[in-house]
Amino acid sequence: MKNLKEVDEKLERAIINSEIYKFDGEIATYIPELANVDSENFAMAYISTSGEVLLKGNSKTKFSIQSISKVIDLIMALEDVGEDKVFSKVGKEPTEYKFNSIRPISDKAANPLINAGAITTCSLINGADVEEKFKRVLEKVALLSNSDDVLFLEEVYNSEMKTTDINRSIAYYLKSIGIIEDSADEILDLYVRNCSIGLDVKELAWIAAVLANGGKSLDGKEQLVDREVVKITLALMSACGMYEESGKYLIEVGFPSKSGVSGGIIGIIPGVCGICTYSPRLDNSGNSIRGKKILSEISKTLDLNIFI
Repeated sequence: MKNLKEVDEKLERAIINSEIYKFDGEIATYIPELANVDSENFAMAYISTSGEVLLKGNSKTKFSIQSISKVIDLIMALEDVGEDKVFSKVGKEPTEYKFNSIRPISDKAANPLINAGAITTCSLINGADVEEKFKRVLEKVALLSNSDDVLFLEEVYNSEMKTTDINRSIAYYLKSIGIIEDSADEILDLYVRNCSIGLDVKELAWIAAVLANGGKSLDGKEQLVDREVVKITLALMSACGMYEESGKYLIEVGFPSKSGVSGGIIGIIPGVCGICTYSPRLDNSGNSIRGKKILSEISKTLDLNIFI
């Protein structure tokens, strides 16, 4: 691995080169609260598996993690009920359809990193009710992000709950065919709450670095996520984490990633580092344009592609 000074120089160069894309794409407006962000905001964090930290841009900005929460949903479902139960209800394959499509559902949702799959994995998180389940999710996020400042962005939650008709229809359909067993309304509530968790790029990159470290804390003292759960999670992030363009992205960037429509992308380079970029302008698939450009460049300049 290159020294931290060289990494810093390559990050700075990638950020400068990405400035030509900062006006490309559109922010997500179908969740009204997301339309209120500064569309030109930018932040980035790089954290090595030994805990070295590099921060760029407006790194203190908190934003809703949106679909990055699907990674946490999957981890907790696997820990709570096991691999066999999870994959009896949700598949493992990429999909050509949009992240909020109902079409990939037959006897199960296509994968855990689209909306139908994440609603399903939310239904497998243990807890007596929504409040207890969400409390456990917040505790898990706090543990993995090494943060005591994990937020619940109620404005985002309320905004999304008012406009989540497609996800509501997905939840009811999943309930009608027996994929989810609990109340569709309660599971949808938990799903949207998880999407409305507020973190900054350092906190998200810390989660990514823990996964890059095989689920161990960055001081090496504690196994925070079982290694088998990490293996499954990273494999699915590689295949499905960037929605219907996951294959193209994997060829160009070459490491497991997950995006969210608020503009965040996390990347995991096993044994090396975790990365998070934040830039709210999106492409047609719901992925940050500037974030993708930066990750593509540093994959090449820092030799981060896991396939070569």
